[in-house]
This record gives sequence, structure tokens and C-alpha cells, in this order.
Amino acid sequence: MVLAEDVLTPGGRFLMPKGTTLDGGHLKSLLAWNLPDVGVVEARQRAGAAAPDALGPLVDEAAEQAVRERFCRFDPESAVGRVLFPLALDREIRRRRAAGAGWEGAEAGRESAAPEEPRRAAGEALEPPASPEALLRDEPKLVSPPEVYQRISEVLRDPASTVEDAAASIRHDPSLAAKLLRLVNSSYYSRTMRAVGGRFPAKVDSLSRAVLVVGGRQLATLALGVSGLPLFPDIPPHWVNMRVFWEHSVGCAVAAQVIAVARGQDDAETAFVAGLLHDIGRIVVYKQASHHMAAAMRQAVADRQPLHVAERETLGFDHAALGGGLLRKWQFPANLEKMVRYHHDLDEPLFLEGPAVVHLADCLATAMGWGGSGNRHVPPLDPAAWEALGLSAEALAGLVPRMEERLAETMHSFFPDRAGPP
Repeated sequence: MVLAEDVLTPGGRFLMPKGTTLDGGHLKSLLAWNLPDVGVVEARQRAGAAAPDALGPLVDEAAEQAVRERFCRFDPESAVGRVLFPLALDREIRRRRAAGAGWEGAEAGRESAAPEEPRRAAGEALEPPASPEALLRDEPKLVSPPEVYQRISEVLRDPASTVEDAAASIRHDPSLAAKLLRLVNSSYYSRTMRAVGGRFPAKVDSLSRAVLVVGGRQLATLALGVSGLPLFPDIPPHWVNMRVFWEHSVGCAVAAQVIAVARGQDDAETAFVAGLLHDIGRIVVYKQASHHMAAAMRQAVADRQPLHVAERETLGFDHAALGGGLLRKWQFPANLEKMVRYHHDLDEPLFLEGPAVVHLADCLATAMGWGGSGNRHVPPLDPAAWEALGLSAEALAGLVPRMEERLAETMHSFFPDRAGPP
């Protein structure tokens, strides 16, 4: 079944777009919002698509086993687990069924085992890891961020900056400008403007107009995050598939933005960028401390624990602390740095609310299998973070389908020459 029209919540907020193919997750969301009666039309089966029954129960059984392993450190009987586990299982079944008869091979290539580190002499001990400061100092690409970043930073720091100042800081980088225009032209922004009664043009064809639609500082904040995407193109594929890595990062970004909007925050773009860059420290470790990362990945698999826990035991710090150090080195806004630095360390009460958004978004992205950055297991949800956000499990269930739809569209905005996420 396909929605025949946009669906709004009882309060008039946008929930699902016309044309959405309804699955189990969407139906749960509609019921959670007390919307049992919506207009639908019959969906046409795609040519050549195999009927679900033809694939047999083997796919469903393997999907459930994979999701249970993913949730082994996350309580599926908690209030959040009871709504999140079925959504994750539903998506995993859909993903494997969409792969058809080749689902086993596709799954094997998606999440490889921890890579073998280069051979060391017999009995040779692993050298103590370098400090976070040394890892950042020794990475040449991180010494000087892109020139466009400097211009954007000046705009963000200047409270008197104008629309044209914000646009001018970006337009000198055509690739970045194109990505931002695709992002602002996405249905997310058009729906948001329509929901608040704004006038959204048929097409945002200039950066100046994009600034008017999104806001100058908000667009500059988005540009900060997007400008970081091309900095790490040379990670060996046996370490991490960068396409899958950025899918997880975008999934976390989208989830963080949707959560921020649902909470009525006015810094949704900041939440998006913090989610986009939350694992950037892990890329530095892949490049600069490969022996230690290999050991951490093997330990995480053997102990069935989130990778950041193994990183702390192996390195003495985790990727979040390293990522926060990188953003401080680049002189990112302090709130962005803290959202990245503390998203696995929520013991700092003064910094709780911002990192809590990224913490929950990361849990969601990992639980739903939106890409991956090397971590196989959903981190336990911090009770203080959940309490600080003030969401209900039912409300969260209603947000997940919206996040998933936006993930595909945002990935296409960033990587238009590549297929969308499975």
C-alpha cells in the first residue's frame, strides 16, 4: 500500500509524505499517533521483484539472529528497546529480502571481520599508543583545514554577517555549493517550510536564496560539516568501507536533526553537523594507530561490546575524545565540539543535553543498521541522556520512519553518483 496524500499528526505537523510505501514500521508509527485511517492506493510490484514468500523463512531467521546480536548490549525489553527492536528487525528483513537470492553474499561483504594488522615479530608487544594530541599533530591533512572552512568560520564568528557574506563564504567551492543546494532542495526543507506556513520556492537555485530559506548561520554550520566529507578518501577498504562509513554518519546526522526538531530546538543544523562528524576521530585512528585499532576491533568482536569501549581499553581514549580534539584544533564552535567529544561520555552534567542528542542518534543509527563505522553492537542507552531529552518511546517510534526516508534522500544529496542505502 502507498499513501495517497501527505499525513499530518493530530497537531498538524508533517509525519509522512504522499507516495510512501507502507511497511510494518510505518503502520506502527501511524497507530502510535492514533491515525488508523489514512488514504492509500495499491502499490505496483516492481518488475522482476521476487515475492517475499519465495525467499522462504531462512532470510527472516537470519535477520532476527543478526539484529539480536546487534542488540546484545542493549536491553530489548526496555521501553526504548521494545519499540526499537521491532523497527530494526523489520528493516533488516526488508534489506535482506531486497537483496534477493544474493542476500548472503551481500551481507558478508557489508560488515567484515576485524582486519588483520601487519605482522610483528613473535612475542613483540604492542607499543603504547600515542596521545590524542600526537595523533592529530602527525596527520598532515589535519594541520590546516580547507580554505573554505576558514571563510565559513569567519562568518560564524561575526554576528554582523549578512546574507551575502554567508553565501560568499561558500560559493568559491563549487562542489560544496552544489552539495548544499541539493540538500536545501530536498523535500525535508520544503516540507518544513510548508508546515510552518512559509513560502518555499519551486527550486532554490542560488546560495543567497538558500540562506534566506535555511538561515545564514544555519547554512554556514551545514557547510562546516559537509566540507569535512572529502578529507579522508584514502582509508584502505579492508579497514572500513567509506561509503558505509558515511551512510552511518549521515544516518546519525539525520536522526540528530529530527530529534532536535521534535524537541523544539532551534539548532537542528548544529545537531545535524555533530551527528555527521561524530565518528571523525575513528578515521584518524584508522590512519594513525592501525595496530591499536585492529586490536580494539578484535576485542570488540570477541567480547561482544561496542567498539568505543574496546578503544578505551586499547588506546586509553576513544574516537569521540579524539574527534572533539580535532574540532577544537579546527576552532569549531564549542557546542559542536562538545556534542562530538561527549556523545559516549555523558557524565558531564553541564554538557549533557547536546551530547545526549548525538548519543541517542548514534544508538538509533547503529540499531537500525544505517551503514557502519566498524562498530557492530548498539551502545547501551544512557538513562541520563534519555531523561534529559524528554521523549517517549512511542514518540521515538514515530520519528524513525521519517529518519529513514530522509537518510536515503540526504545520501543522494551528498553522493548523487552512487546508489542509495540498501
